[in-house]
Amino acid sequence: MDMQKKIELTKENIWRAMDDYRVHTYQKHVLDCIMDKFVDRLAKDSVYAKEGLREIFRKSPAWNEELDALVINGTRTHNPDFGRVRRLADTILHPARLDAGYEQLEKINRAISLFSQPDDDPAPAIQAMESLAPRAYEPGKKPSRIFKALCDALHVSDDRAGSEFQRLYAQFADELSSKKIDFKLFVSLNPAHFLTMSNPKYDRRGDTLTSCHSLNYTEYSYNNGCSGYARDEVSFIAFVAADPDQPETLNNRKTVRQVFAYKPGNGLLLQSRLYNTSGGTYGAQEDSKLYRDLVQREISDMEQAPNLWKTYNYYNNPYCTISTGTGFGGYPDWTYENFDAKISIRNDHAEDFREFRIGTYGLCIHCGYEIDANLFCSDCGDDEENDEDDETCDNCGSTCDETHAVHTCSGNIIYVCDTCLDRYYERCDGCGEFHPRNQMAVMENGRHICQACRESEAQEAERRTA
Repeated sequence: MDMQKKIELTKENIWRAMDDYRVHTYQKHVLDCIMDKFVDRLAKDSVYAKEGLREIFRKSPAWNEELDALVINGTRTHNPDFGRVRRLADTILHPARLDAGYEQLEKINRAISLFSQPDDDPAPAIQAMESLAPRAYEPGKKPSRIFKALCDALHVSDDRAGSEFQRLYAQFADELSSKKIDFKLFVSLNPAHFLTMSNPKYDRRGDTLTSCHSLNYTEYSYNNGCSGYARDEVSFIAFVAADPDQPETLNNRKTVRQVFAYKPGNGLLLQSRLYNTSGGTYGAQEDSKLYRDLVQREISDMEQAPNLWKTYNYYNNPYCTISTGTGFGGYPDWTYENFDAKISIRNDHAEDFREFRIGTYGLCIHCGYEIDANLFCSDCGDDEENDEDDETCDNCGSTCDETHAVHTCSGNIIYVCDTCLDRYYERCDGCGEFHPRNQMAVMENGRHICQACRESEAQEAERRTA
């Protein structure tokens, strides 16, 4: 696909995402300010900036050009093939087996069964392992590391980058750690997915995974980072959606998301904080590790490199400092100790990887001008503030950012501010409109419904029983 067609497709993706983003929220004022100038510039800037990443992503069979993303699912991964594990182990240990006597050969075969026959009694294999490679086995130690210690003890290891041993050992470790997943992981370059990285505030269906990057909320300045990430050369976003068979949930119902960063051919991968519907980080380490393993495997396959990485906590690591790019207005969550960000260094670039910067200037969502904080430049922000001053709450009389329609008991409609809406009104689960809280009924199933809907449901129930 040529660049101009890609830009046009990206514009369509952004506008579709904005439609999806706004459909379930009653706070649309900010989203109404998004203009063609912003979308046109963001699409063009992002397509060109991410082209290096896109070139390697396109090498994956999981690539989806329409989404501008990899879609990794159960057809892309599998549970370990223990027959292949055995064959790889036999090939790797072949030099040692050639020189072994009968007794030594029996020990090697029993040791291999620790990895290739996991359902068998492990005691004989562990005993053989301890005889061949003392202290190699420890309960809870990663199996691939136990096997590497065995290789070291039998003098078959060759740790030079690109060696045949490295290639085969990477395949062995990869196969042993394979896991078939029952969900779709989207690994995306699409600016639409960066803009919607956090779900909209005030979603009628209930808040899920909202943050200071939620695009329809201006209390924080960090949502400038949504377009700042989309315009740099190294960032991509990995996420899970509530229902991937319903495309709108990719834009308004993400359940997990993380920003990764990688410079093609560099061998250094950053994995930032994991966000989920429970807040992320705490108790989410296993999920985070799984997403990192999937991304590492995909990058290694695309770059035709052994999938061998060493992973470290980013905070206070001695290897690199990944800083923000000039003008970046997002939240640099990878720099905080309690957010559990990681860096991974691939073995073939252990000595020559290079640091990089993440993010750049975001764009004013109204005029498309480069800015380093917030969603509006100073000129458009003044216009927006003046427009907001025209909003007056019919309940308390104050001026406010936005008013919301409320149906009164007399059938009239008034317009109230966020504060009054939260304090005095409730959304009806029947008609979806707001009504005074003291006029709502709570049904046995927990639904809140207004008087009109209650009467309508009662009439419907009578009709069915008649």
